[in-house]
Amino acid sequence: MRIALAIQKLRPLGGLEDNCLRIAAELKQRGHEVTLFTSADDDIPFRHVVLRPPMLSITNHGRARAFATGFVAASRGHFDRTVAFQPVPGADVLFVADVLRNRADAPLAKRMTPRFRTHAALEEGCFGSRASTRIIGLAIPQMRAFAERYPASRERTVIIPPTLPPSRRRTDLHVPGRRRAARARFGLDDSSIAWLWLGLQPTVKGLDRVVEALPRSPNAVLLVGGLTSADNKSRRDATRAIRLGVGDRMRWLGYVTNDEYFDAIAAADLLVHPARVDVTGGVILEAIVNGLPVVATDVCGFSPHIERSGAGRVVPSPFDPGAFDAALSAVGGADRAALSARGIAYGADPLLYSGIEAACDLIEAADWPPSRDVP
Repeated sequence: MRIALAIQKLRPLGGLEDNCLRIAAELKQRGHEVTLFTSADDDIPFRHVVLRPPMLSITNHGRARAFATGFVAASRGHFDRTVAFQPVPGADVLFVADVLRNRADAPLAKRMTPRFRTHAALEEGCFGSRASTRIIGLAIPQMRAFAERYPASRERTVIIPPTLPPSRRRTDLHVPGRRRAARARFGLDDSSIAWLWLGLQPTVKGLDRVVEALPRSPNAVLLVGGLTSADNKSRRDATRAIRLGVGDRMRWLGYVTNDEYFDAIAAADLLVHPARVDVTGGVILEAIVNGLPVVATDVCGFSPHIERSGAGRVVPSPFDPGAFDAALSAVGGADRAALSARGIAYGADPLLYSGIEAACDLIEAADWPPSRDVP
């Protein structure tokens, strides 16, 4: 098959971009002719078409609209299947890794902005009653919101298993001495309860909630992966920590290499992820399968894995600091070895690593039966 994949940007490389490249590689390995459409000259190992935005497209939403229109025009009649990684009306398949934008409860003033109207129109063009685009989703909470807003999309939506790469599960983290050496690297003594927070969006991923919980947990030390205290995005939280008298109990790790990431997983006692919004929360599943217990909010798409594995606690909405404290105390004070073992056992399920293959199966399929994936 001749398959066109459309993603506006591949840099910086995040979860969506990584999924796109892995799907392209899997489709190519299966013998398909893959062409990747982007808006930049990225160095990628696939046939590549660059769609330059018009000079007048100076806003992000304007560029998104221009890219969608340009892709449909450039690909029409030349491919057996067109797959978009952000809303593109007219695409055969949409791999959606975003949250619902066209919210019915959005304030009128927000709904009237060009940005909102543009994204709502792109979304409507894929999910609305007149659309025929088939939808690949990543999590039930994510896709339930779309189905409630666009009921006609429900039968066109399939939720794939997690796309966790098998390489993100490391069995060597639990060899004798590995955890001790990792804790020494981060200056953690035996009495410290190490919380690990990972992310690049401190407000969205709830770093402030974790910092505010530190004074109430005197033995806790917070490892912050992905940010430094000097970053513009995290200065407010660094200042908050100093004001609360817990600045000396924070370790700002900055950008973490692959080895540093797994050292942090080995050293920590629990992952803290009280996000305000998270389509999936890939760090949740990575922590679980590597034996690190998790405390996360129920808005995260992958929070059900915490309950299924029995390797942590889920904090319900609306967020309550007291409930968060109770979850931190319960997980931090529990038998870590038992929670860790449950997570490691859960990580043996091959389904957790099969999402890319499942997505490619759907892209190849001539027809999809009516789906019941979204309750």
